[in-house]
Amino acid sequence: MKKIYLIGFRGTGFRDEKFKKENALIRSGHVGFYFDDKDKIILGFHPTGKAIEAIGGEEAAIEWLKQKHTLDGTLQQDYSVFQRAAELAEQGARTQVWQMGIDVSDEDFERTQEQAFEWYNTQKVFAYTFPPDKPKDDRDNCATFPRRLGLPVLDPVGQIKDYVQVLQEGRQVWLPKGGEDETNRD
Repeated sequence: MKKIYLIGFRGTGFRDEKFKKENALIRSGHVGFYFDDKDKIILGFHPTGKAIEAIGGEEAAIEWLKQKHTLDGTLQQDYSVFQRAAELAEQGARTQVWQMGIDVSDEDFERTQEQAFEWYNTQKVFAYTFPPDKPKDDRDNCATFPRRLGLPVLDPVGQIKDYVQVLQEGRQVWLPKGGEDETNRD
C-alpha cells in the first residue's frame, strides 16, 4: 500500500488589508494533493495565469469567480503556496495546513500518479469555478478536482472551510520539507 495525501488550508479572506498583497490562493484557501514518493511536488488545480491575465488580473478574476463564472484551470505545482500558508500560520493566521493520507494499492497509486502528471505536464485545461450551489460535473475547484483522479471529495461542492474541517479532524499538520523542486515535472 502507498499513500496519496490530500492537503489544504483555510484562506486569510479577501477583506483583511494585512493580507491584501498575498497570492489569491492564500487569501481564498487552497487544496492540493501529493504522492508519498514526491512530497515536494504538491499539485493544485486553479486558474491559469493566461486566464487571469485575459480577464483583467487577479482582482478581476476573483470578482468573476465570485459570480459563479468559470476560467480555464490546470494542475500546477503549488508547494510554495502551502509553504507560505504554513509560514503565515506560525505568525497567527488561520492558514494552518492540514493533510490526510489515503491508502491506495500500488496499481491505483501508479495509475493516479501517471494521470496526474500527464495532465500537469501537458497543462490540460479544465473549467475552474468557485464552489457552486450544487455539485456540477463539468467544472471543478481545487477541492473537487481530485475526484477526476478517483480520490475522495471531502465536500461535494468544494467549500474550503468544510473541506479543511474534515482534514482537521485527522489532526495531521503538514510541515514544509525545506524547499521545493520546481524543475521535476514527472
